[in-house]
Amino acid sequence: MIKFFFCSLIVGGIIFMVLGIRQSKSNRKLLSDFYIEDKLNVSLMRYHHILLYIFLSGYILVLIFFFLDKFHTSELITSGVFFLGAVFVFLENQLNHNSISVMKSNLDKTLRISSALEHERERLMSLNRQLVETEDVTIYALAYQAEIRDTITGNHILRTAKYVQLLVEDLMENSKYSKYITTEYKTEIVKSAPLHDIGKVGIPDKILQKEGTFTKEEFDIMKKHCLLGAQIIRKAIERLNFKSFLSIAEQMTLSHHEKWDGSGYPNGLIGENIPLSGRIMAVADVYDALRAKRQYKDPFSHKKACNIILEEKGTHFDPEIVSSFERVEDQFEQISIAFDNEDS
Repeated sequence: MIKFFFCSLIVGGIIFMVLGIRQSKSNRKLLSDFYIEDKLNVSLMRYHHILLYIFLSGYILVLIFFFLDKFHTSELITSGVFFLGAVFVFLENQLNHNSISVMKSNLDKTLRISSALEHERERLMSLNRQLVETEDVTIYALAYQAEIRDTITGNHILRTAKYVQLLVEDLMENSKYSKYITTEYKTEIVKSAPLHDIGKVGIPDKILQKEGTFTKEEFDIMKKHCLLGAQIIRKAIERLNFKSFLSIAEQMTLSHHEKWDGSGYPNGLIGENIPLSGRIMAVADVYDALRAKRQYKDPFSHKKACNIILEEKGTHFDPEIVSSFERVEDQFEQISIAFDNEDS
């Protein structure tokens, strides 16, 4: 009876060891899947696997001695100890397997959540791009309302927006305004540029489309487009509960006919009291007016337009911005040709 008991003990230990070895292999695979670069844990699992083989070898020897009838009390005690050790190692192995399985399950859930979040992020980015494109198109549509009535200006809003972008990009790198002009400011001023003449929607057609020069009274009415444009944009700003590019658009619309020496309109501002956006647009707007055909003049050559702007450096225009204009004037000419009135 005693022999049968200890024989069962030994066979049970062998079974536990075989199961433990299989479980150890499974644990190592799970661990390699979960901690791909965790060399320490992989090594510990390998040593644990070797330990299981040592226990198994010990059981086989004890079993051999048992069948050779050379089994003594000390061997019986050893087999009992081996059995308890086998059970302990097996249970520890099972706990490790359960822990790793839970971690891997959590990782799989995390990866699924991460994938879903990445998909949602891409969807939101796509939606944001669509909103930005819609905003840009809406800006041009609003600006085109004024341009379509002032038929002689052709592609004025397209050209001036590109001139403004050239100037502001150069000023970011080569002027005393470089610390003031951030990437955000550049984006907002370029986006605002098409709206600078939106106030012309409030000017009567008989003045806006008049052939020939304006009378003093007509010019006084024409000058009101700055105030009208600023009022239109202000109404839009009041409907928002956050800061937007329209603040710069309002400044530009109101001040792009101010002059450095204070002789401009509508408020006669002097020097740097004129918003930077208005000073930048002033150069872009005048260059385009000089290069384009108007009811009172034929188009000027690029060289002549440049000379006029240089002559008015420090009187009509901010000297710093005129210096910037000099650096990029060749690109101004390319834009003027590419978006000529005749192409509109």
